[in-house]
Amino acid sequence: MARKKVDSDQLGLTIPGLYELAKPKLALGKPEKLGYHWGPGMALPELGEHSAAKHDIYSTYVDRYVATLTKRHVQSQLRMTIVDGFCGGGLYSMGEKVIDGSPLRLLTAIDQARELLIARRSDFVLDVDFVFIDENRNHVAFLTDQLVKRGYSSLIGTKIRLIQSTFEEAIPDVISTIKKKGRAHHSLFFLDQYGWSDVKLLTVRKIMGELANPEVILTFMVDSLINLLHDRTSSLSALAAIDYKREDVRALLDIKNEYGQKGWKRAIQNTVYRHILSCTGAAYYTPFFVHPPESHRDYWLIHLSKHHQAREEMGNVFWATNNTMEHFGGSGFDALGFDPNVDVRQGMMDYLFNDDAAARSKKHLLEQIPPLLQAGWKDGVAVTKRSLFAARANDTPVVGKLVDSQLTELRDAGEVVIVGKKHDKSGNVIGEIVRERAYDFGWDDEIRRPRQPSLFSFLL
Repeated sequence: MARKKVDSDQLGLTIPGLYELAKPKLALGKPEKLGYHWGPGMALPELGEHSAAKHDIYSTYVDRYVATLTKRHVQSQLRMTIVDGFCGGGLYSMGEKVIDGSPLRLLTAIDQARELLIARRSDFVLDVDFVFIDENRNHVAFLTDQLVKRGYSSLIGTKIRLIQSTFEEAIPDVISTIKKKGRAHHSLFFLDQYGWSDVKLLTVRKIMGELANPEVILTFMVDSLINLLHDRTSSLSALAAIDYKREDVRALLDIKNEYGQKGWKRAIQNTVYRHILSCTGAAYYTPFFVHPPESHRDYWLIHLSKHHQAREEMGNVFWATNNTMEHFGGSGFDALGFDPNVDVRQGMMDYLFNDDAAARSKKHLLEQIPPLLQAGWKDGVAVTKRSLFAARANDTPVVGKLVDSQLTELRDAGEVVIVGKKHDKSGNVIGEIVRERAYDFGWDDEIRRPRQPSLFSFLL
């Protein structure tokens, strides 16, 4: 996917000409939506700290996504699709700087990933299709011009599709195109809507239902939800987009009025996520908040997928960007959930994915893991890291490395034995290997009872 820098004039596309590339689909006289705007003669929109933090998460996750799917050294190709459903014009101002927006950062992330893969194996093919969608023709034109200036002109219309449309209108064709690319359907959907209701949960369910390996990163602006639920004159279609009726939100509003912002955010994270899960059909998710210290605004970021490894990688991104992520709930397994009969502030501590949160999580896990292991052993089933953690991965801020650290502690204390599979060069299982010195474990490594248990003896 080589690119060559070309001036837009060389293509016969002046800036005014680019703004005429697409016919507007919005009726004349329709007021501009709230949010960011790009256009001829307009200053670049100012990017807030909260949005910059989201873009960091996007590019970091793309890097981890590609690394995870290409970790086998015998592999020589990965085909995938990246969809930016609300791409905007691609450039922002941030103080005195000009900052790349999500479409340009996603392209850069793939370019860098490709360089690393080719350095490892010169014939590796990272085949990525990009789909950039925005309903505003000026935004599409502005982004097109930026792509030309960055040297992507030869890829526009082939590996890079720019669509002037609402996300909802574009998605049937996008899904169809991904299906035609192959059976794996590796695809990332970045749906960074400005408010709350531009993406219908039914549409996310369609993505999850029709594609084999999709992942959706969906953001909600918390202030917009608050305004939507409080505004008695707001359109019922906005609530319908998230499959809510007015009577569904009374308890949330009561919590907001009684307990303030922290109680409200905890209520959102611990109740609305279940509603979203039931409406989208995703098997795995992470429902945490983007809240950098410098910002006074909050975004709720939900990652939806079909596989626990995808959830694991997004969890690792949150821990890597710990100064921007926030969780309201417990520190171990079963950390989500909400009891309307209990004061939401009871026992609640800010969980910022930092060293303090990690220490609290480890302590909590050391209390939770032994009874879980004992229950599995009593039932006579093989207890693996997968069965111990993957089944509980959704309702926790914990990631695999934190579980590994506590399994290591139990092993070193002689309380468990951890056994993995031994493979030959072809990948065939030829025996077992005891993990005596390892500090990280595979999903299928088995956690066994020692011959002389001590810690668990009181559970027998």
